[in-house]
Formats: sequence, C-alpha cells, structure tokens
Amino acid sequence: MNELEEQIFEAKKNGLSDQEIGEKYNVNLRFIEKVITKYLGVNVSSPTPNKKVKMLQPKKFTLETTTVWSFKSRGNWATHNGNYRGNWSPYVPRNIILRYSKENELVLDCFCGAGTTGVECKLTNRNFIGIDINPNAIVLAKENIDFPIYGTLSGRYTSPKIIFNVGDAKDLSFIDDESIDLICTHPPYANIIHYTDNHKQDLSFCNLNDFLEEMSKVAKGNYRVLKEGRYCAVLIGDMRKKKHIIPLGFWLINVYLKNGFSLKELVIKRQHNCKTTGFWYKNSIKYNFLLLAHEYLAIFKKCSSKQEQMIEVPDQSSFKSISTALKPMSIEKLESTTVWIFGNKNWHERTIQNLIKRYDVDDYNIINGITELRKLSASNRRYSLLVLTCTTLKCFQEFCNSTDEIVNYVHDDGYLTIICSDIRLKDGTIYPLGIKVESYLRNRNDLKIKEIVMISLENDGCKIDIDSKDNLIISHKYLLIYHI
Repeated sequence: MNELEEQIFEAKKNGLSDQEIGEKYNVNLRFIEKVITKYLGVNVSSPTPNKKVKMLQPKKFTLETTTVWSFKSRGNWATHNGNYRGNWSPYVPRNIILRYSKENELVLDCFCGAGTTGVECKLTNRNFIGIDINPNAIVLAKENIDFPIYGTLSGRYTSPKIIFNVGDAKDLSFIDDESIDLICTHPPYANIIHYTDNHKQDLSFCNLNDFLEEMSKVAKGNYRVLKEGRYCAVLIGDMRKKKHIIPLGFWLINVYLKNGFSLKELVIKRQHNCKTTGFWYKNSIKYNFLLLAHEYLAIFKKCSSKQEQMIEVPDQSSFKSISTALKPMSIEKLESTTVWIFGNKNWHERTIQNLIKRYDVDDYNIINGITELRKLSASNRRYSLLVLTCTTLKCFQEFCNSTDEIVNYVHDDGYLTIICSDIRLKDGTIYPLGIKVESYLRNRNDLKIKEIVMISLENDGCKIDIDSKDNLIISHKYLLIYHI
C-alpha cells in the first residue's frame, strides 16, 4: 500500500466522510472504495462500524401491497446497518420472506454479502443458507448473525439453522435438487461496485456481456435447487453510460425467464440516496440525463409444467384519451430522477409536459394506441417528440408490425417515447410489457434507448381485483424514451 492509500485509510478510520476525503486528497469514491477493499478485503463504508443492537424488530412494519416499494429509512433493527457497500435494505428481504415462505422453511441467498437476509431469517424463524465468494464478507455475516433472540413475530422460536459458507453462486452442487423453499438474493451489478480485491470469480468485475452469461449459470442453478411452485426473488438495477441508460435490470430478468422461470411480480424499489437539488439537479438539466432512482425486484416462480397463458386485458379506465393540444400546465420543477410520482388523475398530462419541457420541443404528437397512427398518414408530418401509449398485448403486437412506420414519423435527433405497463395474467403471473418492448427494439440501429422512467401512481393507480388478493396491486407504469 503506497503513502496516499495509507493516508486515505487512516482518514477513514478517523471518521472522515468520503466527501471530505475526496476533497482533501483529490480522489473519487471508487478510488476510496478500492483502498478500503484492498486493506480489509471487503468493501465497507467504515472500518469501525457501531454494532450495538437497539431493537430486534422494526417498528410499525406492514407488508407492501403494491408494486412500488419505498423505504425512506433503510432499517436499523437488530445488527442491520449500511456499512457493507451495496447491501439491500432489510425491509426488502423481510417483505419477501414473510410473503413467500413459512417458519422453519429453508431460504437461500447465493450473494449473501454481510448477511442481511440471514439476519432476517433468524428474526422470522426461517432456516438459511448464505454463500458468498468473499471469505471476508462471510466473516462479517457471521458477526452480524451473532446476537441473542428470545422470540419471533409469531411468539415461537425454534432456533433456526443459519449457515454461512464461502462459495460460488454459479456452483450450487452441494445443494440437493428441489430442496429450497425460497431464494432471496441481491447480486452485484456488472463492474459498478467491486466487492473483493480483484477476485477472479467475483461477478462485480465482469463486463456486461460476461456478467449476463455468468448470471445465466446462476439462474440455472437457482431453478434446479428451488422446489416446484416456489419463488426466487432477485433485486437488480440499471446502469448508465455516456448519458444513456443500460437496462441491466430488464436484461437480467430476461435471463431468468429464459432459464424456465415465470414472473410472479415485478416490483419497483425506489432509491432515496439520489440528490435532486443543487449540483445534481442542475447537471441533470444541463447534460440531459436523469438520476437513477429505481431498482427492479423480480419475484420469479418455478413452474416446470407451464399451461398456455391467457392474457387478461387490464382495466383501461386509467389510460384516458388525451388530445394533442394539451392544456397549459405549470411545472415548477422538472423531474430529475428516473421515478416520477404523479396522481392517478393527472399522471398522463404531467408526464407529457415533463417530456416537452425537458427535450425542448414544440412539434410533438401523442398517440393512444396504434389505431391513431392512421390519422398521421394523411398529414405526412414528422415530429421531434412522438409519444405512444401501448398497454395491451394486442397493442404491442400492432406496435411490432408498425415500428418502421412509427419511427418514420420522428425527426432525426428526435425522441420516441412509449408508455406501457405490466399485464396480470389469469394464472396470477406477470406479462412484463415494458421488458417485451425494450427487447423487441434492442437491436434496431435507428433507436438508442435514452431513459427508462418509472411512473409511480398515487391513490392506488389501479383497481384492486378482489379475486387476486395474493397479488400485488400494479401501481407503476414504464416510460421508455428512445433517441432517434
């Protein structure tokens, strides 16, 4: 370790923040993380975290009921803390564990990190297997699980078996076929945050294509060890390169679908560490990009004997018609992250107005369904912004048949924006329409995806189906923004 690295590590031990260290030594966060990981063998934000347990269970916890999850506080009960870089909020595994497993069942986390999922299994009386490629992370996980407990939510406690082992998520050969009741995991993102000191098997060092290829091996192993009819929950986010989104979340979900899983739920988890004022807000406008503020929590189901899926068309009442002559709306501040929170009554208008103002256009058109395309044919006009609503399987099929025609209606250097939403099938699973649209357009040379925005609807957003009480309420829509 050279002199600069030693100084940075000492500053970190003395409690200086990353920002203070960056300004003092003129280094970025990634360099600071590299120094910490090199010295400790694990990527943590503090070498000396506070491990005092103040309470064993969260206060006023309730299960999430919609497809948008938002936890402003990351959760600090038991030994939970944010010290391990990139670990997920314990609210996420707690929701998954309580909804999709029972006491004394067996839960697997094949990217367990510092053991957040294991702690939740101990608190909720589930047996647990946690593996991680980094032995230093396993040391932390075992420390975090070492606390006394005298009862669980049900009042019963049978001392669940909690196991942490150093291992490779791609090799689950030590686990029997169909022996796991629930998989609950948060893999690294391709070459974003490094969790080890250049470990050869660490997926966080992979480039994008290699990451997806390796994760296909993980998905195949997950499918093998999971019991029939049970669930596998995976949290993943997107990436950004040169001001354009890289839809890593969509691509990884497709990897699991190709390996035999069905999609039970697709949850949008909001992130609350995005600074939307000052420097970041100004740069969002100046350089025309949105701050990443969402991750995808995909809940997969193992169904080896798939039946023919019948599409159930959702209630169309929320997709009301809107004329091309919008009523003027006052936007005090443009949306600057990838999550836009609007009321159910005005979400469409506010979405359009944000698009018009952000991309500085006055020649735009809004199409609610492919049938309205015919109205454009006679005018022979082209637009700087074309917004298309695609919310049903029939609409998606028509869109696929008309893509060339649609693109021709957009100026060069213009924007094609597609509003879509997931569809609940009659068997309770999800038809991920946003993913299907992105997958269909991925290889077109004339379209480059600029942003994926989540529109989170307040006031429920969608009607509750009384017969589908086991399903989450779909309360989000997708905004796929393509640059021509």
